Amino acid sequence: MDIARVVKKVVSTVKHESFASKPLLLVQPLHPKTLEPKGQEVLCIDLVGSAENEIVIVNKEGSSINDLLGLKKAPTDAAITGIIDTITIDGKNAFNKSL
Repeated sequence: MDIARVVKKVVSTVKHESFASKPLLLVQPLHPKTLEPKGQEVLCIDLVGSAENEIVIVNKEGSSINDLLGLKKAPTDAAITGIIDTITIDGKNAFNKSL
């Protein structure tokens, strides 16, 4: 699992049937110690109703995502599985959603 910030919603009028009712979001992975952007943006299925700029938990294991979706072979590599409320790094509040 990784943490990432939601960058934007992705609109797709034609997509695999297993994603028909699932929103797609582009996320920017974050470094776990600094919360700075790291690596390339990732396209994710949103399973929890995330919004732009939220910090989220991203699962990047295809078979686990298929299990969550109740499917055998959905063509996916990443899914948002949680919305983060707070992050504490070295005893200090590094992120608080409500602030």
